[in-house]
Amino acid sequence: MKVFVDKTDICNDAFIYRRGDIHTDIWYLYIQKQPHWNKQIIRSLRTGDKEKALKKGADTYNEIVSSSNAMMTHIFSPEDRVLATRKMALGNLSEDKFKNIMMYQGYEVYRPVEDIWGSDFVLFKGNDVLKVQLKSSNVDNPCWALANNHRTLYKELCTHMAFIHLPTQKIWLVPCSELPDISGLSHKLFLQSFAKYEVNCTVPLA
Repeated sequence: MKVFVDKTDICNDAFIYRRGDIHTDIWYLYIQKQPHWNKQIIRSLRTGDKEKALKKGADTYNEIVSSSNAMMTHIFSPEDRVLATRKMALGNLSEDKFKNIMMYQGYEVYRPVEDIWGSDFVLFKGNDVLKVQLKSSNVDNPCWALANNHRTLYKELCTHMAFIHLPTQKIWLVPCSELPDISGLSHKLFLQSFAKYEVNCTVPLA
């Protein structure tokens, strides 16, 4: 159990403290759980100097909260939505958003020079390697393509498919092993089957 020693507020949502359950002079930052977060944030400030801890704690708090709020506002801005009415622009915007969000999730993100292997991205995290085909739509009830123009199922070419739906500002990352052996899937059936694979687009708290 953590014991807060010399607790000093930075703002209403955050404070710095030293731990009373272990023998250390290091200061820590505590940020209370926000409505769109899974849990509170605790970070070591790596200093035993209180004044330095206060400054570093305030800077870290501002960086975390501003990044989180930026991600929560909208995946796509109104200007993005206008551009996305053009098919090529929609693809480019979606790829950029997906790349940024996966980086926030802690993945190393790589893009093939050409899309000739059936993957738009390769993601690395620890020992996990994900080959991802990305699909996006700007209509309310799309039919999601699960096969390419040669009628080859993407599940035979990659490990995951990602889906971006602009009207609801949502992203899903679905293992190909879960996809059915069909070339297309209605949005209604997609939601019924894969809602659990929705990506948390907030900044990771680890």
